Amino acid sequence: MNLDLDLSRDEASAFGPSSVSRGAILPYEGRAFLTRGDGLPATAVGAEHDGWLSPCNPVLVRGQAKILPLAWGGDGSGASTAEIAAFASKMQSAGMHWAGNWRVLDELKEFRGDSIRSYLTALTAAGATRVNSWTYTDAVGLALVWTGDAGAEDASLALHIVPSSWVSERHARKSMRGIDVRWSWSEVVELYASTTGADVGAAGSLAEADEQERDS
Repeated sequence: MNLDLDLSRDEASAFGPSSVSRGAILPYEGRAFLTRGDGLPATAVGAEHDGWLSPCNPVLVRGQAKILPLAWGGDGSGASTAEIAAFASKMQSAGMHWAGNWRVLDELKEFRGDSIRSYLTALTAAGATRVNSWTYTDAVGLALVWTGDAGAEDASLALHIVPSSWVSERHARKSMRGIDVRWSWSEVVELYASTTGADVGAAGSLAEADEQERDS
């Protein structure tokens, strides 16, 4: 990866309307913000509404789940498969530093009827193809979630901050209804536009369509 090119990737290129088709990854500052050695920012754990943890870090709130969008595939011209894979690896390393080895959440799905299974069902509905999870604290769980195939236009990477009962057998509770962790990069674009006043164009219509689909 060309370091100079990476440092020139700013918020407008990562979150502007063209990022929906070109693909995107958080700017350097956003990636550094989430891989700090001292753990997750407190604002991420406590987020109650869609917004920004920093100028380069969007958060989408879905009930008890906080979704931190990290990357979007698109046609690959905005973020390469290799860049997204490298960032995923850094997030895995950060998770290990904060909370030890990750667990492949899919290993927990068999013969379950509890909150873990409820979350797994929601992940499947969101198109998740791979999930690494951690018990961050007694109350908070983390999941690094891939959707789509690597290199596909609908591929995405996100960090979910969820109740520990959704990822930990020790903290699991009874099954839950209404978990929804679907999201799209068009929602990030619209969030950026609402902050900066930028014209989202077609991305705004896509975000509205995604919201209507979740509500249906």
